[in-house]
Amino acid sequence: MFPVLRRKIKEDQGSVLPIFAVMILLVTVTAGAGIDFARAVNLREKLSIALDASALTLAVELSTSTMTDDEITSSLRKVFAANFFDDTYLETALANLSYTLDTDEGTVDISTKAAVPTTFIQLGGIGPETLTVSVNTEVAFSQYEVELALVLDVTGSMRSDISTLQEATESLVDTLISETATSSTSKVKISIVPYSQGVNLGSYASTVSNGNASSNCVTERLGEAQYTDDPYDYTPDDATAVSDTYFGGGSSSCPSSKMTLLPLTSDRDDLMDKIDDLAASGGTAGQTGVAWGWYTLSPNWADLWPSESAPSDYDEDGVIKFAVIMTDGDNNAYYGLETTKTCTRSGGGFGHGNSSQTCTTSTNWAGYSENEGYNNTSSTRARTLCTAMKEKGITVYGVYFGTNSSSAGALNMSACASSSSNFYLASSSSELISAFGNIAKTIQAIRLTK
Repeated sequence: MFPVLRRKIKEDQGSVLPIFAVMILLVTVTAGAGIDFARAVNLREKLSIALDASALTLAVELSTSTMTDDEITSSLRKVFAANFFDDTYLETALANLSYTLDTDEGTVDISTKAAVPTTFIQLGGIGPETLTVSVNTEVAFSQYEVELALVLDVTGSMRSDISTLQEATESLVDTLISETATSSTSKVKISIVPYSQGVNLGSYASTVSNGNASSNCVTERLGEAQYTDDPYDYTPDDATAVSDTYFGGGSSSCPSSKMTLLPLTSDRDDLMDKIDDLAASGGTAGQTGVAWGWYTLSPNWADLWPSESAPSDYDEDGVIKFAVIMTDGDNNAYYGLETTKTCTRSGGGFGHGNSSQTCTTSTNWAGYSENEGYNNTSSTRARTLCTAMKEKGITVYGVYFGTNSSSAGALNMSACASSSSNFYLASSSSELISAFGNIAKTIQAIRLTK
């Protein structure tokens, strides 16, 4: 009997051992699968982070300039490599990095993939030898072009803060015009209008003032075109309102020759050089800065500026116009025509009957100082110009650099702004820099949502 029992046990063991071996294998694969999948999930996370960074950078670049296929590929690879921290799969991920550009919709779809070797799932031929991880993302980019006027207060009160204004302005330019953009590919053009008691128009001053602007300092104009963007050489109904010159030259205290107005340009070097040259001096005729900022955006002024700086039409499809007006003070200067009468006596002299008097009159531009105030002449003119500019479809941002929200300067900037959210009260250097940065990001966002 015992031999029979022993034989039975051996037979049962012979059938159980293979089953036990299979069970051990299944348990090992099941337990190890978590490790294989965890490695795949970890790779997916790394791929997603690098892909998102690449996509966002590309969206900004496509929004600011026109790019070739080679430039797009180069940008994607460069940013992806800088943000993918896994040398094991980098080469494969870069090889599989691809994109699809939809210029009609303004979107770009980007994807890549890599395969993770399995350690446990492949045991016994149960599972695959690799797990392929694929990621993709889609981002929108703006096809709209931007024309932006920066109207900057460089009056004497900015003397200790001019470096802050320079930093803020440089940051804005950096955001809107990438380092890779060129004048021919950039979708953003910016003008810079430094103002104090007027605007230094450089070589353009003689043209718009019939040679009457002292030191190329141009102020403002009168007549029916005062609050319009009619061309500088408009024909007035009443010629006496301009007295043979369209624009005033009533001041010689404009920004220096280094700070001449820079018309619309995409040239980063020209923009940065102009910002570097900013310096503070003089009083505040903010209305002149507002006016000349508008003229750099007006299609009616295309003939004055170089062809590459000519503004687009107001109703041009795919073009958005903005103005940023910044001040740290209150307006206190304005300009007008002043008529003087000069008489000379000829003949026998005083007391003699045959003497005669000849009188002549002359009209010249003159500057006037006034107390700072919200309702003074210069502030009223500035706000009127802002309103007219906004009616043309230009989005205006007002930035007041100061702590008193009730000051005339703050109230003027608030009134000039297109909306309450377009007004910034910057009470410190860091807040001024932040304000310009927020404006640049907002302009980018507006372009993406249009």
